[in-house]
Amino acid sequence: MRVVVMAIPYFIGRHENVQFAGSDTGRFQDRMERMIEQIKFAEDLGYYGFSMSEHHMQVEGIEGTTNPIMWDLLVAQHTKKMKVGQLGMNLTAVNPIKLAEDLAMLDQFTKGRTFAGFSRGNTPRWTNTFGQHLNITSTDSDRSEADKRNRAIFYENWRIVKELWTKKTTNVQGEFWKVPYPTEWRFQPTEKFGASAVDENNQLLEIGITPRPYQDPHPPIYAPFSQSMETVRFWAREGGKMVAFVSDEFERFIPIMLDEYQKETEKAGRVFNPDNALGLGGHLTLGRNAAESEDLEKAFRELWGFAYDAPPYHAPVGRIWGGSKQKVQDDIGRLRETYGIEEFFVWHHVGYFPQEVEMAILEEFADAVIKA
Repeated sequence: MRVVVMAIPYFIGRHENVQFAGSDTGRFQDRMERMIEQIKFAEDLGYYGFSMSEHHMQVEGIEGTTNPIMWDLLVAQHTKKMKVGQLGMNLTAVNPIKLAEDLAMLDQFTKGRTFAGFSRGNTPRWTNTFGQHLNITSTDSDRSEADKRNRAIFYENWRIVKELWTKKTTNVQGEFWKVPYPTEWRFQPTEKFGASAVDENNQLLEIGITPRPYQDPHPPIYAPFSQSMETVRFWAREGGKMVAFVSDEFERFIPIMLDEYQKETEKAGRVFNPDNALGLGGHLTLGRNAAESEDLEKAFRELWGFAYDAPPYHAPVGRIWGGSKQKVQDDIGRLRETYGIEEFFVWHHVGYFPQEVEMAILEEFADAVIKA
């Protein structure tokens, strides 16, 4: 079984009231040191990987996941074998060539310890700001015109990333991007070492990236999932793995999701394996005793109601792994047996609770699940 820590840095601790904590250098340095200590500890406990969401402009200090790729590199430098990745990088309001390069470099720097996660963007403040040059906005999978445009560029950008990862040079002329852009190119090294990239009139035909990924053909692909079956079918065709933090109430959608995934996988000519299709996640609030577990869950629910199940997200809290070791162990065992999966993600705070409490949470879960 594989357990990945989805680490969320918070620059405001519980019960604190601080203005613009996300802009504070001292707090960032503190959370960075806490993160290093906790993830090194997690690797020693047997955790398989590290991941982050992507958010920008969080000056309030709620989440400091500005650049997951740089956090991944930091973690990789302080661990020996832990996988590092994202859930996930925005694949709409970005330059797909730059993103393909950055992830390929991370894969090279870590010598194949990288996995890549992609999302469409659900936060209007930064998605709309980043995507203004293409008129891309955040989306709620509501089939609106904005949603259709967001999905269209998502598909095109993934095609560009995949082509750049799997081919020495490529040409993708899409609705949103021209790769390469029509350009006259006279460069003697191209004439000698890459002549197929230009035509007889010195017009650029193809481009490639340096480097391409360390893994062949590319790092494993992950995608956060809530309810969009169109997203499920797309990643089934492309070989991406869905990750869901749904609650027990919404678990009834999982068999539907797996059925749709299996159909598309087999249409693509591949053998279906549920462990390659789905990973399940939960919020980690397991304390060292019943009273601490109860207090951690109470604090987490308060935070979630304040920052997530509220505008602009309105996100339900999802599964919580707390209470007792036996309860958590039983739930993980049930999910493994029911769905045939072996990879789990734990949403874990760094900086919201005291450091020794957060490290104890990691250890309690490891005792209950990983070591067991």
